[in-house]
Amino acid sequence: MTRYILLSPRWRKVWADLWGNKLRTMLVMLSISVGVFAVGMVYSSYLMFARDLARSWGTASPASATLYADPFDEEVVESIRSLRGVKEAEGRRNVSLRVSTADGQWRQILMIAIPDYIEQRVNIVRPQSGDWPPGDGDVLLERSSLTELGVAQGDRIVVETTAGRKRSLKVTGVVYDPTQWPSLFSGSFYGYISMDTLEKLDEERQLDQVSFVVQPWVLQGKATAPIEELGRRAWNKLEQGDTTVFWLQVYTPGEHPMQNGINAMLLLLAVLGVLSLLLGTLLLVNTVSSILTQQVRQVGIMKAIGARRDQILSMYLTLVAAYGILALLVAAPLGALAAGGVTGFMAGVFNFDSGGLELPPRVILLEAAVAILVPLAAALRPVWRGTGVTVREAVSDFGIGGVAAKGLVDRWVDAALERLKKLPRPVLLSLRNTFRRKGRLALTLLTMTVAGTVFMAVFSVRSSLYLTLDQAMDYFHYDIGVGFTQSYRASRIEQEVLRVPGVKAAETWGFTSGRVLLDERKESEDASSKNVFVMAPPVDTKMIKPRIIEGRWLLPEDESALVVNTEVLKDSPHLKVGGPAVIKVGTRRLQFTVVGIAQSTLTGPFAYAPYEWLTGAVQEAGRARAVQVVAASADPKEQSALGRALEEHMKKNSLRVQSVDTIWETKQRTRSQFDIITTFLLIMAVLLAVVGALGLTGTMGINVLERTREIGVMRAIGASSLNVGKVFVVEALCIGFLSWLAGAILALPVAALLSYQVGILFLQSPLTFSFSFLGMGIWLALAATLSVVASLLPAWNAARLSVRDVLSYE
Repeated sequence: MTRYILLSPRWRKVWADLWGNKLRTMLVMLSISVGVFAVGMVYSSYLMFARDLARSWGTASPASATLYADPFDEEVVESIRSLRGVKEAEGRRNVSLRVSTADGQWRQILMIAIPDYIEQRVNIVRPQSGDWPPGDGDVLLERSSLTELGVAQGDRIVVETTAGRKRSLKVTGVVYDPTQWPSLFSGSFYGYISMDTLEKLDEERQLDQVSFVVQPWVLQGKATAPIEELGRRAWNKLEQGDTTVFWLQVYTPGEHPMQNGINAMLLLLAVLGVLSLLLGTLLLVNTVSSILTQQVRQVGIMKAIGARRDQILSMYLTLVAAYGILALLVAAPLGALAAGGVTGFMAGVFNFDSGGLELPPRVILLEAAVAILVPLAAALRPVWRGTGVTVREAVSDFGIGGVAAKGLVDRWVDAALERLKKLPRPVLLSLRNTFRRKGRLALTLLTMTVAGTVFMAVFSVRSSLYLTLDQAMDYFHYDIGVGFTQSYRASRIEQEVLRVPGVKAAETWGFTSGRVLLDERKESEDASSKNVFVMAPPVDTKMIKPRIIEGRWLLPEDESALVVNTEVLKDSPHLKVGGPAVIKVGTRRLQFTVVGIAQSTLTGPFAYAPYEWLTGAVQEAGRARAVQVVAASADPKEQSALGRALEEHMKKNSLRVQSVDTIWETKQRTRSQFDIITTFLLIMAVLLAVVGALGLTGTMGINVLERTREIGVMRAIGASSLNVGKVFVVEALCIGFLSWLAGAILALPVAALLSYQVGILFLQSPLTFSFSFLGMGIWLALAATLSVVASLLPAWNAARLSVRDVLSYE
C-alpha cells in the first residue's frame, strides 16, 4: 500500500485501471493470451518435433533403401554389402500371421526375424524391457502392439501359421522399432522372433527383405537419385539368384519417412496460429477502444489540469504493455504444456520418443514480442485517436450518440426496420443498435467471420477427405481380398473359395512386380527403371472399377496391352497411350502397348495386363496369387467373419495364405488416419471460435458502457429489466447471424483452397472437394450459442442498472 501511495498520480491511475476493473483486465489478458498461446504452442511443437524426431530416427541407423522380395538365402545379403557405395546391409524375414487378441478376435501380426539382434547395424530395434534377444519359441512385441493386443509381458499369444497350424509363443519382452507405424493406425501388430523360431511357424530359414545404408560419398544432399541407382544394382543382384523382387523403397537422407506429413501438419498449425494472433489483436483494439470510450471524460479532466497528450499516451500504452506482460505469464506455460501434449500425441502417431517438455529461450522471446510489441502496435492508433479529444468534447460526452440515418447503410437499415414495425420495440431497438457503430461492428464481425470460416472450412476438409476415400474405395467392387505366398492353380483356388458358406462370387488374379524401363537397352535397367505392381485380372472383371481418364480398359482380344495408373506416370512420364512400355519382371523384359491410363487415388504404382497373356509370359499360365471375393452379406461384421472362415478353409486345404484384407476394415483404418488431420484443424478452429466469443463479449460490454444513460432513459419510461437485457442479447444474436452469413459465403472458396492444399501436402494429389453443409449448420448453432453466452454478462449488468445509477454516471 505504501508503494502505491509513493507512485505518481498518473501511475496510480494505471494501477487503478488494472486492479479496479478485474473483469476488463481478465478480458484483455485473455484476448492477448490466445494469440501468444497459439504462437508459442506451434513454435514449441515445431522445435520439439525437430528435436525428438531426429533423435529417435537417428538412433535407429535408418536404411537408405529397402528391397522386398521372395525368400532368399543370407549369402545374398553379403553380395549386396559388397557393392561399391554400400556401407552396410542387413536382411530380415517378414512373416504375416494371424494372432488371437484378448477379446477373441483374429488380427494380422507381422513376425520379423532378425539374424543377429546383438550386432544390428541397420534399422536398429532396441529393447525396452524383458529378455534380449528373443529365445527360441519366444516373441518380443513392439511397444505399440502390447496395449492393442491386450497382453502383458510374460503372457502367451496364439498365432496361426500360413499352413493353418496354431502355435503358442511367450511374450518375453518389449522392444521399440522407430521404423514401424504404431499398431493403432497401421491395423497390424509387430512381433520379433529368432531365426530358429521361423521353423516352428512353418517357415523356411530364409530372408525376404534387405536394407542397406550407403556410403557418405554417395549422397548428394537430399537427393534420392544416387540411392535409387544403387538400389537398382542391388535389385539386379537379387534377380541373378532367381529371386523375384517386389519393391524398392528409397528414403530421403536424414528424414523420417513421414517428415513431409509432419511438416504439412505443422504448417497448417502455424497458419491457424497466426490467425489466432490476428483475431486476438483485433479483440485488443476493440477493448482498448472500450477503455477510452469509458474514460473520455477522465481524459478531458486530465487535459484540463495540464496533462500533455504524450503523457496521457504513455499512460495508456503502459497499461497495454501491462496487459501483455500478464498475458505472457499465463500463455507461456500453457503454450509449453499444450506443445508437450501435441508432441506426445504426435510421438504416438508417428512412433518416435518424446523428449519431454521444454521451453527454449527463443520461444519465450517470440512470445514476449507477440505479447508486448504486437498489442502496443495494435493499440497505438485507437490510443492516439482517444487521447486527441479536446477538453470541450470530453466534458460534454454523455454517452448518447445520434441515431439519425447519416449514410447509405443507415438508410438501408431504417428502411428495413420500417417494414418490420410489428416486431417488439426492444427487438427493433436491437436491430438498429447493431449498425450504430459500424467500425466496431466490422471488427467484431471480422473476428467472428474468420472463426466461422475456418470452422466450416475444416468440416469441408473432413468431408472432402471422406469423399476422396469413398471414391478411392469405389475402385473395389469386392469385399475381401486374399493373397497367397505363392501361385496356385486358379481353378483350385476358385473351387475352394466357393465351398465356404457366405461367398457370393470369386475371381482369381495373377500378380507380379517389376520395373518400368525407359527402353529395351540393357543400360536402362540401372539408369531409369522404376517400381510397378502388375495386376492380371480377367479383362471382363467386375471386381474393380478403374476410372479411365485417357484411352480405354482391356479388351478380350488384347494380348500385350497395358493400362497404367497415374502413379506410374509420376515416375515414368514417357509412357503414352498408344506407345510402348517395357517392364522387367525377374530376368524377363516384357513389351507392352499402353492402351489406357487410370486415375490413382490412395494407391501405389499399378499396371493392369490381360490375365491369359501375362500369366503365360511369366510362365504361370492358369495360376494365380490372389483371389477377390464378394460376400453374400453386406454386414461388416459378417464380412470380417467370412474373411476369417476363408483363411481357415484355405489353410486346411494346403493353400498358404499371406494376407486377408477386408475392404471395410481398410476403409475404417484409413478414416482414422484422416481423423488425425481433421482433429488438429478442428482444435485450432475451436480456438478461433473462443477468440470470436471473447471479441463479441468485449463489444457488448463496450455497448453497455456507451449506452449507460440511454439505459437510464429506458428505465425511466418504464422498460423492465427483461426488456433491457433483451436488447443486448438480440443485438449479439444479430451479430452472430451476420458473421455466420459472411462466414458461409467465404467458407466455400477457403474450404476449396484448404482441401486442395491438404490433399497436396498429405496425399500428393488434390482432394475431391465436398462442401460440408453439416459444418454450416453446426457453426450456425455455435454462433447463436456463443452470441447468447457472450451477451449474458453485459445484458445482466445493463438490466441491473437503476435510474439513479445511470443519472449519476460519469
